Amino acid sequence: MDLHPAGPVECFGSVEALDLGDLLVTDWVCPQVEGIRGSNVARHDDDALLLFTAYAGRQIIETSDETVVLRPGTVLITSTRTTGRFVIPQHLTKRTVRVPMTALSPFHTGGGVPGCLLLETAQSPLANLFQDVLMSVDRHAGRMSAAEIESTRSALLVLIAGMIRASRPDIGDSEFLQLLRRQLEVWIVDHLAGGAVRVADLAAAHSVSSRTVHRAFASTGDTVGSIVRGHRLAAARDDLVNTNLSNAAIANRWGFCDASHFGREFRREFSLSPGDYREAHGIT
Repeated sequence: MDLHPAGPVECFGSVEALDLGDLLVTDWVCPQVEGIRGSNVARHDDDALLLFTAYAGRQIIETSDETVVLRPGTVLITSTRTTGRFVIPQHLTKRTVRVPMTALSPFHTGGGVPGCLLLETAQSPLANLFQDVLMSVDRHAGRMSAAEIESTRSALLVLIAGMIRASRPDIGDSEFLQLLRRQLEVWIVDHLAGGAVRVADLAAAHSVSSRTVHRAFASTGDTVGSIVRGHRLAAARDDLVNTNLSNAAIANRWGFCDASHFGREFRREFSLSPGDYREAHGIT
């Protein structure tokens, strides 16, 4: 993003990061600053969800559709695909968590992720619980085993998916496609280990046309291929963390062409080879 001072520079900012598996938790101390996140940056960034909480101060975010204000008592959920402008008018202290879409794919969000969603913790019990967990995780992370870190990661993902799902509007014109999309995704997960997932098979299993299958995923900005890839990588990651299976066995189990193909796809998503990821985060 492009950053510019929003006033006299009276202090420096700081950043401190903590890994929870593939989730990145970051503490920010920000001076007065404003910035723009343009479409070119968003287009080249990794596909991820971003969640913000604030200890003190404010951050004003303007997108093409709305303006929201991050402040204490709120949780902001946005995407790396979201563009817009932001202003920090005064000293801001915040904590964020970056969630790769592949990490969220096994969890039920109700279809797709929001471009920009602000939740009040006083009105959303799940947002309140999420904030409590996120704000306290650094006090315990240093004493956690690999299994405890994995459990904390899963708990955060369950809360994140729940917040998104609970924010969905009531029944509307697109209800059919949303319901169908969820059924299609469940079918994909159930058949991942069976080989190639074909649109024609999805359509036949749900008595709809191939065009309707594509429309169901397009309603949330997804494609069949992106969903299948995300679930394959998420399942393979779980095997790396929780089993002693070889790369070849994992590749064969989850529908990758071979161990080399699996390694390339995994490195592209997680920026580590399967072996390095297992060494860093493996439980067994």
